[in-house]
Amino acid sequence: MSISIKKVKSKKDLKTFVRIYNKLYTDNPFIASPLEFDELSTLTKGKNPAHEICESGYWLAYKNNKIVGRIAAIINTTEIKNVNKKIGRFGFFDFIDDFDVSKVLMQTAIDWSKERGIETIHGPFGFTDLDRQGMLIEGFDKIGTMATIYNHEYYISHLEKLNFEKSIDWVEFTFEIKSKVPSKIRKISKLVQQRYKLKLLKVKNKGELKKYIPEMFDLINDAYKDLYGYTSLTKEQIAYYGKNYIGFVKKELIGLIVNENGKLVGIGITMPSFTRALQKANGKLFPLGWYHMLKALNTNTTLDLYMVAVAPEYRNKGVDVVMVDEMYRAARNFGIKQVETNIELEDNHKVQSMWKHFDAKQHKRRRCYIKNI
Repeated sequence: MSISIKKVKSKKDLKTFVRIYNKLYTDNPFIASPLEFDELSTLTKGKNPAHEICESGYWLAYKNNKIVGRIAAIINTTEIKNVNKKIGRFGFFDFIDDFDVSKVLMQTAIDWSKERGIETIHGPFGFTDLDRQGMLIEGFDKIGTMATIYNHEYYISHLEKLNFEKSIDWVEFTFEIKSKVPSKIRKISKLVQQRYKLKLLKVKNKGELKKYIPEMFDLINDAYKDLYGYTSLTKEQIAYYGKNYIGFVKKELIGLIVNENGKLVGIGITMPSFTRALQKANGKLFPLGWYHMLKALNTNTTLDLYMVAVAPEYRNKGVDVVMVDEMYRAARNFGIKQVETNIELEDNHKVQSMWKHFDAKQHKRRRCYIKNI
């Protein structure tokens, strides 16, 4: 039976596009099911300001009148300017184990991209670096996080058969929170704070934390500007992410470091793990999804590390150690037993050398695939 492709045009189509993901992974014990309202917001022009700098198309695949896959093609104009290359992205690429399905979906995304002058396509990516990215290639039996993609192992062979090659990998680590911070980490943290006259900034509540959001994201833009696939966030995007995700954080688990002039020079953003809550919610906040999320925020034994950013002028001076030291102690106070680092580029040896002090284990790996079209 032939495969038909349908372009997403209506709100109903978009809901179908979002919902197929959870359907493909029903009862999967490792997936952090995305929240439907968040996915819809991300993909909707007029809601997500990323669409102001991106062009995108979404498609669904049907076989025997049954939905069997989806894909998105994205052109981020900022990325094209950054790399001076006519490069596009694919993402939200999910399908049953049928090569005919994955082939026609990818070809649809490629044809759309070529019509717009794109010469190379890579992914899986979202619109920005804060969207889920990277295809899981190791760690299929390990639980995922809210910030990462989970995919079936057969995706790998499909991409390779479609003549995609490795562009870069991200790795993930996990480690246990013990009774004390490793002595070397504690010693370096104190020394760095004294030498560079740094101090940890304590915010009283989320309202006060909101005031620092623009400065936090400006620092992230500056610190991450040379990372693979990163595109600087606009003021509108910063406001969007700040508003959407402030509810998922605990102020005690956000590390802010300022210099003697009060300038923000380092941030560490961590959140309690929402994976089990998301599984129970199954993409829905109502009627009980909100309860599971709130419970996970306040009662948890696993912490997800989302990002560490250091101002370029303070790089290689141990500021990241100060933030990890603070995170470790705060996590211990909240009864956290386990930490997930989330993704970091495989060549980020400096950060990886720090994890050695915590007896961290690399347990997952993700890949960005690339192809000239």
